[in-house]
Amino acid sequence: MSRERFVELMEEAVNDLPMDLKDALRIVEDPEVDDESRISLAGAILHVVSSDAAIPGVRGTLQHVGSVLVMRLALERAREKSPEALARHAEESPRLLGDLDEELEVARAFLGDGMKILEEVVEKLPEQDFRGHGAKECVHDEEHSTWLYDTVHVSLVEQLEIDEDDVAREIKGAERIRKSLAARARK
Repeated sequence: MSRERFVELMEEAVNDLPMDLKDALRIVEDPEVDDESRISLAGAILHVVSSDAAIPGVRGTLQHVGSVLVMRLALERAREKSPEALARHAEESPRLLGDLDEELEVARAFLGDGMKILEEVVEKLPEQDFRGHGAKECVHDEEHSTWLYDTVHVSLVEQLEIDEDDVAREIKGAERIRKSLAARARK
């Protein structure tokens, strides 16, 4: 069951990734969310727009699954550190945070030790940099923050046009994700 549910949840999450980036930007801009979480989420956004691959050897639509999971792991940590602020964001953005627990539970069950690879990516999010703009600066500097906002919106048009049919077809290859992460986790 876990593979089928993983495919179902990740298909929906990949299709929602463009809107999730916009919702994540609102969290990054929220001063009621702790700084560490805001910086990590800014790093997650930079990770996505820079097309970094969280899952080794996986490209295209399946690469977006890694982006989704990195974002979800960063959100989970933010919720632990700023529960009240994230509860408010969950009400405002149910698509982004509504299925967070189930998505991560199913991903952990399906990917097993492979999730460690994604957690390592999340650990490095505060140091994420893209085109000379670091995660920390994107939170604390207005010019960098504006650049991040603009970059997300450009990315939505230029690189994150998600075709639902492509996602439906490609996500069936989710076993490649599990195998790739498992192989890397064994190293």
